[in-house]
Amino acid sequence: MHTFASTLRYIFTTLHLFLLYSLFSAQTVGELSVSTFNIRYDNPTDPLLWVDRADEVAQSIAFFDIVGLQEVLPNQLSEIMHDLPWMSNYAVHRDGNGTGEACPILWQTKMFDLLHAETRWLSESWNDTASVGWDADLPRIASIVSLHHKASGKIIRVINSHWSHAGEEARKSSAALVRSWAIGKGADIVVVLGDFNAEPDSEEIKYLLNSGLGDTYFVAKTRCKKKFGTFTGFDPAGYAGPRIDYILVEGAEVNWVCADERIKYGFYISDHLPVHSFISLLKP
Repeated sequence: MHTFASTLRYIFTTLHLFLLYSLFSAQTVGELSVSTFNIRYDNPTDPLLWVDRADEVAQSIAFFDIVGLQEVLPNQLSEIMHDLPWMSNYAVHRDGNGTGEACPILWQTKMFDLLHAETRWLSESWNDTASVGWDADLPRIASIVSLHHKASGKIIRVINSHWSHAGEEARKSSAALVRSWAIGKGADIVVVLGDFNAEPDSEEIKYLLNSGLGDTYFVAKTRCKKKFGTFTGFDPAGYAGPRIDYILVEGAEVNWVCADERIKYGFYISDHLPVHSFISLLKP
């Protein structure tokens, strides 16, 4: 049962987010903001619990036009969407029965029409619900949506996935699947988001980039820092950790990219940093 205090907290949080949205979401017709964020599943043994970081996670993505999240349990998705009523989302949980982690794609409702949405499993039989691929130890999924950008008329194909942490063959095969789903599909712009559990010099990332996708970390006109990692284990001292979270783009120039640091009670708000980018809708 909601207490008066929790209801009041929700009202003030929502009003705060709406105010910030009105201040910071306005953009030119020629630019989109994109974010990817492994929010860390709701684990009761983490140094910063979900209940203590849920609002900050929602706030960190609230103003981006397109967002890909990873490791999202049903209760987490429900809370995030409750805090962001101006956003729409598509998500299927990987166990196929409404449970397990999801890779939701979120977008600003007023900016886009949803044309198509589907979930594919990262396995030899990618259309088999909850299938486990190759040497992975768990089902892994890719969420795919096609969005019509109302202001420009552009079609944006978005793929968001979370690759196996355990299986090298599974990551390489996932790269091949994502590459085949990303190219030649008639979209004006393709955006591939996710936690790939692979560093930039790995064979799987190099293979994926050979499809024409550009790693925003390298192709952006401006990077906010000379270098950054994305996996930190919640520890601010881990900022120089490996870069395994990506925004890849084909069909658009990249204006800016950054990893966002937000700390609460001495810890980052997830064991990964969110990565943000601004891409141009104009022809490169």
